[in-house]
Amino acid sequence: MSEPYVQPPQKKGMSTGIKVLLGCLLAAVLLGLGTCAACWYGAKKVGDKFQQMADDPDAAAYTATLWALKANPEVEVVASDEDARTITFRDKNSGKETTLNIEDIRSGRFSVEQDGQTASIDFEGDEAGGAMKVTTGEGTMVFGAGDEGSRPDWIPTYPGAQVAGINSFSAGNEASGTFTVSSADDVAAVSDFYQQQLEAAGFEVRKATMNIDGAETANLSATAGARTVNVTVSRQDGATQALIAYSEKQ
Repeated sequence: MSEPYVQPPQKKGMSTGIKVLLGCLLAAVLLGLGTCAACWYGAKKVGDKFQQMADDPDAAAYTATLWALKANPEVEVVASDEDARTITFRDKNSGKETTLNIEDIRSGRFSVEQDGQTASIDFEGDEAGGAMKVTTGEGTMVFGAGDEGSRPDWIPTYPGAQVAGINSFSAGNEASGTFTVSSADDVAAVSDFYQQQLEAAGFEVRKATMNIDGAETANLSATAGARTVNVTVSRQDGATQALIAYSEKQ
């Protein structure tokens, strides 16, 4: 599957810290969720985290801040409490320790600076919902703010399914993103639908299935020219959920 956009060689590349920050947010989904059980388990975990971030702006803010701090080699995370949503970190240069609570994180913009480059993280919204936007010189990622209109029209929608967790990433000539769909139908019905619809649209589709202790999972990897789609379908919490990751180069 296509990798997220990388700065062309003639320009100065992203710093390691910025790469790690972006990678933590999308790479597990966009770099090709293979056909092994570990990858499918990882897809579920990533999907769960993205859904939590879309549903709970405070969770999104806390998680993004923690990831950003851990990605900065000049900072050491001393302690973190997900329930209390507090993070204590130490500046390795000065030795100064700082504790952030959710009010600190909510207010304004949080950023990571390294090697002269900055990744800015903005949080917008209220108790009813919100969005997290990560911006670097390479592009922009938006989590939790997408709506039906922001999904590519070339990706089919399963009939009657609920769509959630719409996230997007754009940089240079490439647009990528993830979202989930939920249905009461079984894994086979959902995966067969996507296979048939994608093949009818001209995609070359590779499909693999796995059954572990009665839990069935299906993975589809589809490509058509500059478009790539990965669909991972599994049964969770009494419903069938499909985590869909896509990428398109203009």
